[in-house]
Amino acid sequence: MIEEQNILFQLEAATQKEAIRSLVEKAAANGKISDVENTVQAVLNREEEGTTGFGKGIAIPHGKSDGVAEPVLMFAKTAEDLEWNSMDGEPVQMIFLILVPEESHQEHLQLLAKLARKLMHDDFIATLRETNDAEQLTAFLEKELA
Repeated sequence: MIEEQNILFQLEAATQKEAIRSLVEKAAANGKISDVENTVQAVLNREEEGTTGFGKGIAIPHGKSDGVAEPVLMFAKTAEDLEWNSMDGEPVQMIFLILVPEESHQEHLQLLAKLARKLMHDDFIATLRETNDAEQLTAFLEKELA
C-alpha cells in the first residue's frame, strides 16, 4: 500500500484537520481517492471516537470511505509540530494515514496492528526520522510492513 508518491516531507499544516485534508488531497491527486470531502470526513469521524496520536511524535489516522478507490498508506513528516491530542501529550511530527474503501473488512486493521508493533521499537522510529529520501523510505516500509 505504500508508494513513493505517497510520502511527503515538510507537510505544511497548522492543524490536525489541515494535515488530514492535505494528505487526502495528495492521495486524490495520485488517483487513490475519488471523493475528498467524504474521505476527509470519514477520517475526522474516526478521530472523534478517540485520538490516533500514538505517541513518540507519531499519529496514525485512518478511515473507511466510499470515496477511497483503492487502499492507500500515506506518510508525512510535518514542517512544524502539530497538536494531535496524543496519548503521551506530545505534538506530532510524523503521520501515517491509512485509507481503505468502505467495503474493506480487516486489511486496514492488520496494517494498523503491524505499524503499532513496529512503532514500539526505537530503531524503527529513528529510521523514519532520519530518512529524507522517498525511495529509501518506501523500500524500508515495504520491508518492515511486509
